Amino acid sequence: MARLLRTLGSFCARHGLVVIGIWVLLGLGVGVAVATYGAQTNNDLSLPGTGSQAAKDLLEDRFPPQQNGVNPIVFDVSKGKLTDDANKQAIADSVKAIKAVPHVYSVTNPLSSSGQTAGLVAKDGQTAFAPVLLDIGSGDLTPELAQEVLDATKPAEDAGITVAAAGSIGSTLSTDDSEISEVVGIVAAMIILTLVLGSLVAMGMPIVTAVVGLGVALGVIGLLGHAVTIPSSGPTLATMIGLGVGIDYALFLITRHQEHLRSGMSPVDSIAQAVATSGSAIVFAGCTVVIALLSLGVAGIPLVSALGLASAIAVVAAVLVAITLLPAFLGLLGHRIAWLSLPAFMRPRSSRKAGLWSRWAGLVHRRPALVAVVSLAALVPLIIPVFTLELGQEDVGATSPETTERQAYDLITDGFGVGYNGPLQVASGLDPVAAPSREYTDKYDQAQSMQADLEQKQKDLPKQQKALEQQQQELESQQTRLQQEQASLERQAGQLQARQRALEQQAADLQREQRRLEAERSRLQSERTALERQARALAAKIRPLARELARLDVRERVLLRRIDRARGHPDRVARLRARLADVRERKVQVRRQLAPLTADARRLADRARRLQAQAAQLQRQAADLQRQADRLESQKSELERQGAQLQREGAQLQRQAASLEQQAADLQAQADELKDEQKQAQQEQQQAEQLKQELTDMVTQAGGDPRGTDPRVVHLQDGLSGTSGVVSLTPPQLNKKGDVVLLSAVPATAPASDDTADLVSHVRDTVLPDTNKGGGITSYVGGYTASYVDLAALISARLLLVIGTVILLGFLLLMIAFRSLLIPLQAAITNVLSAAAAFGVLTAAFQWGWGISLLGIDTAADSVPIASYVPLMMFAGLFGLSMDYEVFLVSHVQQHHHAGDEARAAVQAALASSAKITTTAALIMASVFASFILNKDPTIKQFGVGLSVAVLLAGILVVTLAPAILVLFGRAAWWLPRWLDRVLPHVSIEGETEPEPLSPATAPAGTSAGRASDPS
Repeated sequence: MARLLRTLGSFCARHGLVVIGIWVLLGLGVGVAVATYGAQTNNDLSLPGTGSQAAKDLLEDRFPPQQNGVNPIVFDVSKGKLTDDANKQAIADSVKAIKAVPHVYSVTNPLSSSGQTAGLVAKDGQTAFAPVLLDIGSGDLTPELAQEVLDATKPAEDAGITVAAAGSIGSTLSTDDSEISEVVGIVAAMIILTLVLGSLVAMGMPIVTAVVGLGVALGVIGLLGHAVTIPSSGPTLATMIGLGVGIDYALFLITRHQEHLRSGMSPVDSIAQAVATSGSAIVFAGCTVVIALLSLGVAGIPLVSALGLASAIAVVAAVLVAITLLPAFLGLLGHRIAWLSLPAFMRPRSSRKAGLWSRWAGLVHRRPALVAVVSLAALVPLIIPVFTLELGQEDVGATSPETTERQAYDLITDGFGVGYNGPLQVASGLDPVAAPSREYTDKYDQAQSMQADLEQKQKDLPKQQKALEQQQQELESQQTRLQQEQASLERQAGQLQARQRALEQQAADLQREQRRLEAERSRLQSERTALERQARALAAKIRPLARELARLDVRERVLLRRIDRARGHPDRVARLRARLADVRERKVQVRRQLAPLTADARRLADRARRLQAQAAQLQRQAADLQRQADRLESQKSELERQGAQLQREGAQLQRQAASLEQQAADLQAQADELKDEQKQAQQEQQQAEQLKQELTDMVTQAGGDPRGTDPRVVHLQDGLSGTSGVVSLTPPQLNKKGDVVLLSAVPATAPASDDTADLVSHVRDTVLPDTNKGGGITSYVGGYTASYVDLAALISARLLLVIGTVILLGFLLLMIAFRSLLIPLQAAITNVLSAAAAFGVLTAAFQWGWGISLLGIDTAADSVPIASYVPLMMFAGLFGLSMDYEVFLVSHVQQHHHAGDEARAAVQAALASSAKITTTAALIMASVFASFILNKDPTIKQFGVGLSVAVLLAGILVVTLAPAILVLFGRAAWWLPRWLDRVLPHVSIEGETEPEPLSPATAPAGTSAGRASDPS
C-alpha cells in the first residue's frame, strides 16, 4: 500500500491543478445533484420486530395514514377564552385554511362538538389543539410544507391567539440551521493549527481540505437519504466527526511533510514520502473508524446503522481529501507553505531538540507502573457515574424555548398535562370486523319501538286531553263559585278574627316592647362598661407599637444617611441595605399589627356614640308606650263584647265551609284522574329520552361510530382507562372495513420519563394480554413515545453485541497491522476505559443534571434523559477515532523497533516524537466536538459533551497509560504465535519504503540514525 500511496502522492504533487480540478468537478456534480433532487433526511423511526413497529405496520397496511401520527397545532390565549366569539371564529378560519394545505388528510376543529368530546379543549378554556393528520410521513415532510401549515393559522394569530406546532410539523420547523458550532470549532482548530504548524498558510490547508471533504460528504449523505433513511441528526453527527478527522488527518500529513522539508527533501519527494508513510497510517486509521462505525449495523437498528453510515461517509471523504487534495495543494505551494510564519519565539521547535515530551517519555520509560496507576486512578471518579447510566429518549421539554415544538410542548403541558405531549397509540386488529354490540342493538330496537308507541299516543292523547279539558272547565266553574262563597265567609271571619288578634297583638306588643326596653337598657349599660374595658386594653397595645414604629422611623433615617456616606464601599453598602431591608420589613410588620388595633379603636368610639344615641331613643319610646297602654285598656271592654258576636257568626261560617270542602274533594278526584293519565305519558317520554341518552353516550364513547360499541373495543377501553398512569383515553377510531381500531392513551408523566416507559411495558405485558383474552383482537402499543422506548430496549439488548463486535474488529485490525497480541489488547483496554469515563461524564452532566445550566439547556426538569443511541454511537465513533491515536503512536514504536531500538527504548523514542502531534490532534478534535455543545438540540449537546471528553481522554491515555503499558510489556508486546503469524496477512501501517530516520536524541547507542530497511 505504501508504494501505491507514494505513487499517488507524487502524482497529486506534480499535477496539483488536475487533482484540484477533479475535486471541483466532483463538488459541483454533487452540488448540482443536491440542488436538483434535494438533500433528504427522514426521522421515521423503523424498529423491526418491536411492538411499535407492529402498530405502525398495521396502521400503514389497513388504516392509512394513521401511521404518520397526528401533529397538534396548539392555540392559547392568556385572557378570555377560546370559546369567545372572536376567538372561535378565528380558530374556525384557521382550521379551514389548514384543511386546504396540500397533504393535509384531516384536521379537527377543537371547538367543534366532536373536538370537545375528544378532549381537545383544556378545562380552563384557554388552550386547545387541533390534531392535523398528514398523508405523508415525516421523511417526506419538507420545511416549506410545515411552514405552510403553520402559516394557515394566520387568522388565529391576527386575533391575538398564540399558535405553536408540535409533532413532526413542529420538529421540522424547529431544526437548528445555525452554523455557529461549526464556525467555533473551526476557529479553535485554526488557532491550535497555527501554533503547531507555525504559519498561517500551513494552518489553512487542513481547514480547507476538511471543509471540502465535509461539503462533498454532506452532499452525498443528502442524496443517499433518497434511498436510505438518514435521520436529521445524521448530517450534524457526520459534520462533527468529518471536521475532526479531516483536520487531524491533514495535520498528521502536513507535520510529516514539514519535517521532510526541514531535512532537505524536495517538495515533491517530501509529499510522496509523507503520503506513503503518514498517508498509510491515515488510510489504516480511517478504515478503522469506518469499520467501527459500520459495525453498528450488527445491532439491526436502522436508525443506528444510518447514523453510522452517514458518519462513515464523512470519514471516507476526509481520508480521500487527505491523500489526494491535500498533496495537490502542497505540491502547488512548494516551500511557500512556510509563508505568513509566526514570530520565531512562537514557532514550533524542531522535533530533534529535547523538550517537554522528551522528558515525559523519559519519565514513562523510568516509571511505567507509576504512570499507569496514576492514569487509572484519575479515571476512577469519572467512571463511577456510568454505573447509573439509563438509556432514555429525546426530550422535547429540553429543547430551546425559542422553537415552536418546545412552545407547543409547554402550552400543552400547562393546559392539559405533560402526558398529552406523548400519547400512546394502541392499534388493534379485529377478526371478525367490529360490529355494534348486542346491548347497543337491543337498546336501539327498544328505542325504535318506544318511539313508535309514543308517536301513536301523541295522536290519541290530544282527543282525550280535549275531553278532559271540557270536564275540567266545568269543574273549575263550580269550584270557582264555591270558592267565591267560601272566600266571602272567610273574609268576614277573618276580619273579625283579625281585629281581635290585632288588639291582642297590640297589647302583647306593648308588653314585649316594655320588657325589651328594660332589657335594652341593661344591655346598653353592659356594653358601655365592656367598651370602656376594651378601649383601655387597646390603648395599652397601641402605645408600645407606636413607640416602636417611631423608633424604626429614626433607625431607617439613620441607615439611609449611613448608606449615603458609604457610597464607594459596595460590601458595606450591601450590609447596610440588608439592615435597612430588615428595618423596613419590621416597620411593615408593626404597621400591619397597628392597623387592626387602630381600626378597632375607631370602631369602639363609633360604637360608644351609637350606644348613647340608642339610650336617648329608648327613653322616648318608653314614654310613648305608656300612652298607648292607657288607650288600649279603654278599648278592651268594647272588643270583648264584639268578640262574643264574632264567635256566633263563626260557627255559622264553619258549617258552610264543610259543605264547600266536600264539593272541592269531588272536583279534586276528577282532576287527579286527568293528572294520572298525563303523568303516565310523561314517564314514557322520560324513559324514551333516557334510552336515547344511553345510546348517545355509547356512541360518544365509541367515537361516533356504533361499531365502537363492539365488546372487544369496550373491554380494551375499560382496561386502558382503568390503568394506573393513564389520565385520559381518546374515543376509538375505526377504519372503513372495521378490522382496525386506534386508541390514544395519555400518560400522566412526560414522554421521556422512566415512568412512561414503565407504563408502556405494563400496558404491553399486563393490560393488553388481559383485554385480548377473549380472542378476535390483537393489540400493539405504538407512537412516538413507545417507539423510543422500544429503541432504548433494543439498544440495551444489543449494546454488548455491538461493543463486542467493535472491540473484536479493532483487535483484529491492530493485530494484523502490528503483528502482536498484547498491543491490540492494550488498545482495546485503553479505549474501553476512555469510553467508560466519557459515559460517566455524560451521565453526571445530563442524567444527574450537574451540567444542565452550564450547557445552556432550559428545562423545567432537573435532568435530561440520555438519548438511547448516543452511548452506542459514541462508543463506535470513539473506538475508531481513538484507534487513530493508537495507530500513530504504535506505528512510531514499530518504526523505531524495526530500526533496531530495544522494545522499551522504542516506546520512549516514539512517544517523544509523536506525543506532540497526537495530543494536538486530540485537542483539535475535542475542540471541534465541544463546539457542538452550542447547538440547541439536547441530543447534539450530548454528542458534543460525550465525544469531546472521550477524544480528549483517549488522547491523554495514548500518551500516558498506553506507552506505560507498552514499556511494562517490553519485548512481549511484539510477541505473536508463529502459526498465527503465518496465517495473518502482512500490512505495513507507515509503509516499508524509506522509513523516517530516527532522531539522534532518541536513537539508542550503537545504532545509526539513518538505518532503514530496504525499499522492497
